[in-house]
Amino acid sequence: MKRWIPLGLIAAGAVLGAAALLLSPSEEERIRDRLTQLENAVRIDDGERNPLVRHGRIRGEFAEIFTKEASARIAEIGDSLRGRDELANAATQAAVVYQTAEVSLGSTEIQIDPAGMTAEVTATATVTGARHGHEVRRDELPVVLRLEKIDGEWKIVSATVHPRHTPGDDGR
Repeated sequence: MKRWIPLGLIAAGAVLGAAALLLSPSEEERIRDRLTQLENAVRIDDGERNPLVRHGRIRGEFAEIFTKEASARIAEIGDSLRGRDELANAATQAAVVYQTAEVSLGSTEIQIDPAGMTAEVTATATVTGARHGHEVRRDELPVVLRLEKIDGEWKIVSATVHPRHTPGDDGR
């Protein structure tokens, strides 16, 4: 009877290991979670009026989302941003222009390299917001994000926000 105990423990371990693999999020799900975290971090609402509090919150979130050397290129404003601190400053400054704003990423395609260490995300960023004293406006912008897996966590290395396409734009 005592011989069955080790076999039972091995079988239980195998079942628990298989369950852990099946229940753990895939790399694609982990990247999608990071994108959701980014959407939430840049949201602007009426409740967050103090720029110092907003900046502190964004810096904390961006430390998890971006690498320290991350960069962003935003065609609409002709600006390139270098470093996580500069990205956090720009996100904080957006509240000066916008009373409310929300970003959602849709039509998301994720390409993970075979080694599982880098990924490219192409998506459409839908920005819905109201500038101070204006009506709510909605824009859709194509974005490309490059991510790296650092210490087991996906972090954004670069972001490119392309200009919005206007009706009749043939892509030239």
